[in-house]
Amino acid sequence: MNGQVNRLVLDWRAASPEIAAKAPDMAVLNLASTEQHGPHLPVGTDLIIGQHLARAVAERLGAYLLPSIPIGTCQEHMGRAGTVWIGPETLYALVRDIALSLRAQGFSRIVVITSHGGLWVVKPAVRELNLNFPDLTVLLVDPYAPAIVGSERVLEGPGIDLHAGEAETSLILHLDPAGVHVDCLVDWQPAVGREFLDYVPVASVCPDGVWGRATLATAEKGRRLFALMVDGTVRYCSQSFAKAAELKGAIPEGSR
Repeated sequence: MNGQVNRLVLDWRAASPEIAAKAPDMAVLNLASTEQHGPHLPVGTDLIIGQHLARAVAERLGAYLLPSIPIGTCQEHMGRAGTVWIGPETLYALVRDIALSLRAQGFSRIVVITSHGGLWVVKPAVRELNLNFPDLTVLLVDPYAPAIVGSERVLEGPGIDLHAGEAETSLILHLDPAGVHVDCLVDWQPAVGREFLDYVPVASVCPDGVWGRATLATAEKGRRLFALMVDGTVRYCSQSFAKAAELKGAIPEGSR
């Protein structure tokens, strides 16, 4: 026995020599959040979904899976017990430093998956990394984006399903059913648009912290949605890495 553990994904449980021997050039990082998800879902909902998704994606892509970052910028959920956040400048620096530490040891491709929708500062961080370090390609993936999930419709509810509604509740019913308080499901559609979360806390427009129709959630919908998210993320990453390499190859040397 060589002491190495057989696993489907090369992750943080591997010893340093094992990682060096396999020499992956791609890493997957999930950015999650610890925040209220209504009366029926755990505050770690984004982390639970993100960890499962990142692992499945890393397995398909043959990438090194980093530990998920469990705390993000979720000030909009302030006032609810269990919600914890960091400032945007902290998250910006965290993403940059992690990416550059990977680059320093030979990683050239990084997938950043955001399993919380409010991590807006990550986009400029990723853009700066790509523009300032041409030998590094960092992809930013929103696994809920229509381009990722595709055209197949899994959800039934009308209106916006933004937070702790049909989608997230279905995913947790599939991934961690014991974490769902099924006797506390809430439906709520605010009379304002998502942009109002830039003006007031979530509690001002969603009394129970829910934006969507959790009562429509099922484990089967969660299974189908998760499969679409994994397939779509893998497809997007494969296509985007290939296209980025093509476009970078077309840049005149003197203009880099």
